[in-house]
Amino acid sequence: MKIQILKNIFFLGMLLLGAVAQAQSISGTVSDANGPLPGASIVVKGTSNGTTTDFDGNYSLDNVAGDAVLVVTFMGYGTQEVNVNGESVIPIILIEESDVLEQVVVVGYGTKKKSLVTGAISSLDSKEIENVSTPRVEQILQGRVSGVTVVSTSGAPGSGAKVRIRGTGSNGNSDPLYIVDGMKVSSMDNIAPSDIANIEVLKDAASSAIYGTEGANGVVIITTKQGRIGESVISFNSSLGSQSVNTKMELMNADQFVTYMNEAGQTTVVDNGIDTDWIDETFNSAFVQRYDLSFSGATEKLSYYLSGSYLDQDGTVGEETNFKRYTTRLNLKSDVKEWLQVGANITYTNIGSSTVPQDDSYRSPINSMLLIDPLTPVIYTGDLPPRAAEGVANGTAMTDSNGNVYGYPTYSTGEVVNPVGSSNYLYRGGVDTDKIIISVFAKFKLYEGLNFTSRLGYERSNTLDTSWTPIYYVTSEEQNSQVTLNDEISRNSRWLWENFADYTKQIGEHNITGLLGYSAEKIKNPYYSLQGSEVAQESDEFAYFDFTNRDNDKIGGSIYQKNMNSVYGRISYDYANKYMFEGSLRYDSSSVFPESNKGGYFPAVSAGWVMSKEDFWNEDGKVDYLKLRASWGQNGSDANLAGNGDIQVFQTVDGSTSVVYEGITGVTPGDLANPSLTWERSEQTDIGVDLRAFDARLNIGADWYNKTTRDLIIPNGNIIAPPSLGQTVGAINGGTVSNKGFEFEVGWNDTLESGFSYAVNFNMSTLKNEVTDVIVPAPLQGASSPSNGDGITRFEEGYPLWYFYGYKTDGIDAVTGAPIYVDTDGVDGITANDKTMIGSPHADLTYGGNINLGFKNFDFNLMFQGVSGNEIIAAYHQPSRPFTNKPVNWYTDRWTQPGDVASMPGAANAIDAYQSDLVVEDGSYMRIKQMQLGYTFKDQLIEKAHLKKLRLYISMDNYFTFTKFSGLDPEAGSFSDNSIGVDRGFYPIPREIMFGLSVDF
Repeated sequence: MKIQILKNIFFLGMLLLGAVAQAQSISGTVSDANGPLPGASIVVKGTSNGTTTDFDGNYSLDNVAGDAVLVVTFMGYGTQEVNVNGESVIPIILIEESDVLEQVVVVGYGTKKKSLVTGAISSLDSKEIENVSTPRVEQILQGRVSGVTVVSTSGAPGSGAKVRIRGTGSNGNSDPLYIVDGMKVSSMDNIAPSDIANIEVLKDAASSAIYGTEGANGVVIITTKQGRIGESVISFNSSLGSQSVNTKMELMNADQFVTYMNEAGQTTVVDNGIDTDWIDETFNSAFVQRYDLSFSGATEKLSYYLSGSYLDQDGTVGEETNFKRYTTRLNLKSDVKEWLQVGANITYTNIGSSTVPQDDSYRSPINSMLLIDPLTPVIYTGDLPPRAAEGVANGTAMTDSNGNVYGYPTYSTGEVVNPVGSSNYLYRGGVDTDKIIISVFAKFKLYEGLNFTSRLGYERSNTLDTSWTPIYYVTSEEQNSQVTLNDEISRNSRWLWENFADYTKQIGEHNITGLLGYSAEKIKNPYYSLQGSEVAQESDEFAYFDFTNRDNDKIGGSIYQKNMNSVYGRISYDYANKYMFEGSLRYDSSSVFPESNKGGYFPAVSAGWVMSKEDFWNEDGKVDYLKLRASWGQNGSDANLAGNGDIQVFQTVDGSTSVVYEGITGVTPGDLANPSLTWERSEQTDIGVDLRAFDARLNIGADWYNKTTRDLIIPNGNIIAPPSLGQTVGAINGGTVSNKGFEFEVGWNDTLESGFSYAVNFNMSTLKNEVTDVIVPAPLQGASSPSNGDGITRFEEGYPLWYFYGYKTDGIDAVTGAPIYVDTDGVDGITANDKTMIGSPHADLTYGGNINLGFKNFDFNLMFQGVSGNEIIAAYHQPSRPFTNKPVNWYTDRWTQPGDVASMPGAANAIDAYQSDLVVEDGSYMRIKQMQLGYTFKDQLIEKAHLKKLRLYISMDNYFTFTKFSGLDPEAGSFSDNSIGVDRGFYPIPREIMFGLSVDF
């Protein structure tokens, strides 16, 4: 018995000794074509035994079996599995994903190898995003993606932008659909750029048709970061900077203004010794800071990513304007079983902002800045004039924090007020938003190649917009005789449940992938408004409705609701990665449409041919890869409908007035029901080519597209109502818009023997936008302006969408100094019928690019963006206010006496120019969006500090703009869809100089 025990002990000892003998230590270097890669992850497959490379790309691992397999990963590079085979020194070379066609892109409800994509999809990865300074996701796309136009709505802190994919496809809302980690979201203001792993833009109908009624304007898919296998990583990024406004715009100075007014017959205007440069006085230098902190890591079974972000941006107008954003994100993913993967993406954001009115031709500080006379002081020093003294005495004067009285306009009248005073004194309160987005999923591996995914998402935001206005008096048009309160409450929610199965099968060189899914969605957005007045005291502490006069309180509200159910499917086929075909079909049923048109089908097909895989292709040639592709599809849009258009409603108020007849409350019919209402439907054809040459150093992509959007929704159907109807008409389908053009993307990258690396990328897009059909022969009036009672933008067949409307001119009359209007209707005499198209807000050409340079520890990036062929119309002039200032060219280029050849009218005829092409300018520009120089430390000092990465940089953003436009900013956007290119006093985008730090632990 003892002998047997000894034998067993001896046998076990030999086994342990063998195991120890087989286990070994390994080491090596991980590098790419350019040299070592610090921070690469090396893990023994099937275990948690792993490490990361140091600053020289070196690694070492203990207790590695001789037959083990190493899994090597690094962001932006293809994953490699390397057999140990008993070796102790194992060098590993990774290949950049951008250098291989195996790179995976995200498509609707799945992923696909880039080499198999048959639609028009543009991608941005984290390497292209990580060094951007912009706080908004929409602005990341600007200049980086062909076919995508991004126009900032404002330069105010935290402002977003209008994104248009392949032109403006609707007379209303043309925003794309945004998807974040599979969840539809209502906005992008809660996404921190540092959390983004990659962005895909689905541009053609075949790519976005899988989203049916919401894909007509394109789709932007954002995937956030996940943890990677290897050591846990702590990343910290910070940037601090200063903002300022850089504009070439000049207004008349005091001397010029006095002369101009006197020539206009306003002889009471005299020089008073004051000469205020209102542009300099209104805009401030402003501080901006951003901090990002993340923790990430993964094992074979679990990955995690936890991050927090803080943004604090002051405004360049007003002392108290600001935007603060706090964002927290948690991404988890776990392989619970071999057949089950679960995950969750949770984001919470708090946004607080305070700003000033914008995009307003009557009441905004910037509009007043452009119009107020330069003879007005910012504040009074010394004795107060009678008007100011009276204001102080009766408590209606605007004062600064030191008690100084802001200057009253010396000559300007009406709504024009001191812009510095109004921005600092009038606008009290702010907007506070809490938003949470939760998405959880479970993925079941049912059978080889067959998976089923169930994903439930929930988005909730609560917004409280509080404002109060103190007592003040400037003019009868610009006053407030009692403290007023205005609160707006929005509680928006959306839940989305999606269930889909995907199946992949390979039979020889035939590859088939199928998708079948169902989704249900509900949106509920109630809105409440409260108004009150006669607050006892002017202060934030009393700006609540407990202190208002109850007799003056008003309460209003509304609600938007939408339910949608969808079934969708897609099948993809390829043979030997050479011939590709894909088809998809989606059916949507939406509650916002009438019973007779609740549902719609949205089909799409696409095909591709990789010519470079054919036998006849010369593999020794310069062209490595060539693919031709084509697609066709239909999408829809319900973004411009409030719902219930097929129901006849009756209401007890008409506007804001109660329906009362002889003391009896009654009802009045609302909009006439429209049982034929349907969604906007977009149909698009795309033909494209992808080319790679010179060992993948040259990349070219080109597309031609033709997109037609029919059944445009016109919210105000009264244009078709005869006067005898006696009832208002709601939304109708009434127009067709065509967008067509070309897109080009070209890039070249290389690394020289000296170690110097460079990459140059350029993209360019053309666009022709035209309204091809309108339900009525008469044009639809769009944006209004005090200078043009007929509206300054119009929607009309045969013209660009929302073109500028006014008189064409043929110079300045040399005798009178008046603009010479062109007679366009063929009838003698100039009338309103001679007004016509005088400009278009749509750029014929958009372009962008970047240049990246690297040598040793230094890196340099220059990114530019521009547009050409669009116009901007000035809509801040007010013909009813004769004592207003103007751009300096109205003085220097004016007519002064008979015989003058001038480009601008005489002062006495200036008002005649306000509704003509004399207020329209070329809006073309090129802007250097970013110029950044960075230095990455790689020495032993950093390694001793237990750091994996340390990078310092300085960045100049939006610093240089090249344009002929003489206004504040050529990137003149608008909050309104029918006012793009309408400059009512655009809040200019500030230039920034930023200092940044990036550290990985």
